[in-house]
Amino acid sequence: MTAVGAVLALAGCSAGGSDGSGESAEPTVTSTPTMLRTADVSFPMDAYEATAEQQVTLARAQGVLTSRCMARLGFTYQAPERPVSSASGSNARVFGLVDPDTAARYGYLNPGTANAPVRAATGSLTEAEQLALSGEDDLDPADVPANLEEAEKSGGSDVTFNGERVPVGGCVRESYLKLYARKANEVDILFVFNLKSDAESKAREDSRVRAVDKRWSSCMAKAGYELTGPVNAVKELGLTESDLSSPRAVTAAKADVACKQRVNLVGVRYAVTTAYQRRLIEENAQTMSLAKEQLESRLLLAAELT
Repeated sequence: MTAVGAVLALAGCSAGGSDGSGESAEPTVTSTPTMLRTADVSFPMDAYEATAEQQVTLARAQGVLTSRCMARLGFTYQAPERPVSSASGSNARVFGLVDPDTAARYGYLNPGTANAPVRAATGSLTEAEQLALSGEDDLDPADVPANLEEAEKSGGSDVTFNGERVPVGGCVRESYLKLYARKANEVDILFVFNLKSDAESKAREDSRVRAVDKRWSSCMAKAGYELTGPVNAVKELGLTESDLSSPRAVTAAKADVACKQRVNLVGVRYAVTTAYQRRLIEENAQTMSLAKEQLESRLLLAAELT
């Protein structure tokens, strides 16, 4: 990404001590950008996950596979269309509300979520169609194939339509396996997501992030708000879903964003989160490489289907 503003050295960038593995408990951060908006930023692990547009393509591809399976069983089925998010960038709110224009106009309401197109409702399914689509209700999870190779060996369930056996777990499960778990060695599709969550959790507890959160709280106190930190600001302000864009919410949101800018909260969080992501990528290099290869293969298949 292009850093916004000057690059400043982070005070206390190197943490002392060890976690017992010979590795510093907190990864070294030599510098942090001065920044506020996050809509266009990228993180190291983004390269290993599908973009928002690619997620839509994958969902459409799975819908095609589901429809083909249903047709094989004698049913006409159109998978519901997945709406394209109107949010500007998947990382737009990775650190919560940060954009001053959004704060002034919407308060804490996320306009990307609020204005997302509504998916058209699909017609009700018959009992037979539902059975073909989702499989039997009382399935033991241990009997559900974990990958396509297992599913092909099992041959399907004992339920038949149009002379064809319904896949175990139904057509939805079959389409999932064909796209996301074709072989036993496929990396779990949630692996990267879980690793990102791990990095975010570690970053939130990092001493440098705790310090900048404290500075943000002090800034907010001067504006008349006693808040423990930015993560739970909406809850501590007592705002409900119905008044996220109320005048009171807008006033608080503007102060919130101004304080984040004043203490460079976004820059610090970005630098620290990036450091944890890079370390986790290095620690899981082989699996991450496989995940990326399989994503690329998945996208090629999706492109052929859509």
